[in-house]
This record gives sequence, C-alpha cells and structure tokens, in this order.
Amino acid sequence: MSVILGIDNLSNRLTAEQLEELDLAADVHKSQSNIEFNILKVKGDVIYIESTQSETRSGKYATEATLLKKTHEVFDKWLPDCTIKVETLPHLPSPTSVVNPVWLEKKMKEKGIRIKQIAFDTGVDRESISEWTTGKRSMSQIVKAMFFFYFLK
Repeated sequence: MSVILGIDNLSNRLTAEQLEELDLAADVHKSQSNIEFNILKVKGDVIYIESTQSETRSGKYATEATLLKKTHEVFDKWLPDCTIKVETLPHLPSPTSVVNPVWLEKKMKEKGIRIKQIAFDTGVDRESISEWTTGKRSMSQIVKAMFFFYFLK
C-alpha cells in the first residue's frame, strides 16, 4: 500500500517502478516528519497535491514554505514536464497543549478556584485532580481538554 494517497492518478504518466521510487521518497518524509502527500487530481499537465503534517514526536513542525519545498523535492524529479500546484496544511497544535501543572496552578490562582470546587463542578474525584495539579499523575489529552475548557469559562 502506498504512503501517497491518490498515487494511482499518476499511473498513466509513470511506470510501476517510478511510482514505487516516488512512494519510497515520500515514505522518508512520512517516517521522519510525519508529512503526507495526497494527489488530489491531475488536469492535463497540472497536478494538484495536498501536503499535510500531523503530530510529531519531536514537537517540531514544518512551515507552509517548508511543506511546499518538500513536496517539490519529492515530485519534481519524477514529473519535470508538469506544473505542480501544492495545497499545504501545516500542523496546528491543539490549544490544550498548554495545560500542565504550572498552567493549572496559575489558572486556579487567577480565578480563585480550589480543587474541591473543580471536583464538584466536574464530578472527578479530588484525589485525581490533586495528583494532576501537582504533577504526580500525567494528564491524558482528554484531561487536558477538560481543564482547558473548564478554565475558559
């Protein structure tokens, strides 16, 4: 299975071997930076490609310009006589990624809210909330979202 979505749109332009090599080039970006390519359509000599980046372990993300450059690095070699139009969708971090014990402590002080009140409002036991606020227990993405939206009000 190809890492490039819609690669079959290029089957009339490239040989099976060339498609495989193109896919291998894209796989490098997928494995190293979680960048994916999707061939949206081919209209004459114009190829429309969507380039996206999902969450990475390192937390480092490509800009739109970098996604554009990487897309051309992968495709220009194999499609020199075509115009490649790229739509970039860079990774946007979740707004809840700011939630950590320090953030929680700050918000609790700003709003004058205690653990007991959060427990009452959310239905989550005080012990769990205490462990999250002190950092004894790590927060899942759902817990971070709960705190983020709780303090948004």
